[in-house]
Amino acid sequence: MKNSCGWRGWKKLRYRLNLKQTLRRRAATRDPRWFREALQLDQQQEKARQRWQAWQLADFAALDPAWRALANQAIEPPFQRAYLERPRGHSKTTDTAVQLLWILQNSPTRVEGLAAAADLEQGLLIRNAMQRISEANGDLCGQLVFRQQFVQNEATGSRLTVISSDVQSSWGALPDFVICDELSHWEKPDLWYSLISSAAKKPRCLVVVLTNAGVGRGWQFEVREAARKSDRWYFASLDGCQAPWITADWLEEQRQLLPAPVFDRLWNNRWQQSDGSFVSLAEAEACRDEGLIYQEEGRPGRRYFAAIDYAEKRDYTVGVVLHRDGTRLVVDRMDVVCPTADAPVPVQWVEDWMLAIARAFPGTQFVVDEYQLLSTIQKLEGRLRVKRFPFLGGQGNHALAMNLRTLILQRGIAWYAGCGQLPLSSARDDLESELASVLLRQSSGGRIRIDHVQDQVHHDDRVFALGAAALEAIQAEAGGEWLQVQPPAAEGMFGWME
Repeated sequence: MKNSCGWRGWKKLRYRLNLKQTLRRRAATRDPRWFREALQLDQQQEKARQRWQAWQLADFAALDPAWRALANQAIEPPFQRAYLERPRGHSKTTDTAVQLLWILQNSPTRVEGLAAAADLEQGLLIRNAMQRISEANGDLCGQLVFRQQFVQNEATGSRLTVISSDVQSSWGALPDFVICDELSHWEKPDLWYSLISSAAKKPRCLVVVLTNAGVGRGWQFEVREAARKSDRWYFASLDGCQAPWITADWLEEQRQLLPAPVFDRLWNNRWQQSDGSFVSLAEAEACRDEGLIYQEEGRPGRRYFAAIDYAEKRDYTVGVVLHRDGTRLVVDRMDVVCPTADAPVPVQWVEDWMLAIARAFPGTQFVVDEYQLLSTIQKLEGRLRVKRFPFLGGQGNHALAMNLRTLILQRGIAWYAGCGQLPLSSARDDLESELASVLLRQSSGGRIRIDHVQDQVHHDDRVFALGAAALEAIQAEAGGEWLQVQPPAAEGMFGWME
């Protein structure tokens, strides 16, 4: 008798639990709030509701009615435009992915949306975050399929398409929702003009701008200010780092590694008047070692690294050689060639320089730009140790800039007096003065790159050549590729980039 009562009690309990789960699942299909309550952000983590912060919940609450209206619910949303400005690592991508999963999975009728970014790599971050969350919540997102540049509901046909800078294809779009990712870093306004005008074609179209604070007072800042002042826009901007998953120690490390304006923009979410300087003249001069001299040849047993930045007409051509000496890198020589209007620098100079360096510094590892000097690489890589470096590549330039700046600030690199001085110039124009003049440009996704003022006076060729050689030396010492440490994401996981 007791066993029978126990069995019936267990069945009732199981029925109630199943009913409760069924009701919650039904509620999740009708309301994004309940969808988030039931959501698990990945296989190993607790429910998402246990980590939402007040500023996240405020943004969700402002946008939920617009998403529900898109799903054919009888709701009049207070906002159909939103501008969300958050510091780096504050879950812009993840929070948006959650909202997109809800509308694609639960809208009873077909809806189509666009996720636009300055480049495809940035745009795919939202799509990839959606897939990770979907895989951890098959019962809530079971109808969604993921392709390279779109996400689609197989049953309803609802679809999200990721686009980048293809303005032409966006002009004919009739989206139900538009996500503009990292708008403050879009170089040209054409795509924005296309998307905001397309959004006006449908009365219920939802537009969401996700961004970090930007640089300057250009068209991006004008969009921000228009959104901030408009009653039709929901505007939210976080001042300073407020995410509990970003630790004080980790933030302090970023403060030490990044120039003050870059740190203030990325982590305090504050607009900057201009890009940050790379290093100061005093910081560059501190790496000068009066005991070092220009070297004509190497020493046996040392491992040498050389890099070349080639320019035929407008910029300088620079070749640099360095080696590891104890705890620091030491520049052995830096050779600079200046073109003139009637005497451009021939590629042959590069080939002659490489062969001469190989003889004087045996076993040198060369780093060469594969875009500028492909024919030279193909000609010499059978005779010399040549590694191709994408000088124009975003990730490579980010690693180059961060590595070189860290070496300079920590006195991990040294050079001789007058290193890189322009030949036949009476004025000071050397590596140190160029280091103090270059800028750090901030791109979408938080990457930085070295650049110079475009006035036909300033240059960055010596810095690039030095940075490429130094990066190769550090990578070789580490025995592998450059390890780029990403900031922690909303869930405290370093793999989830925004």
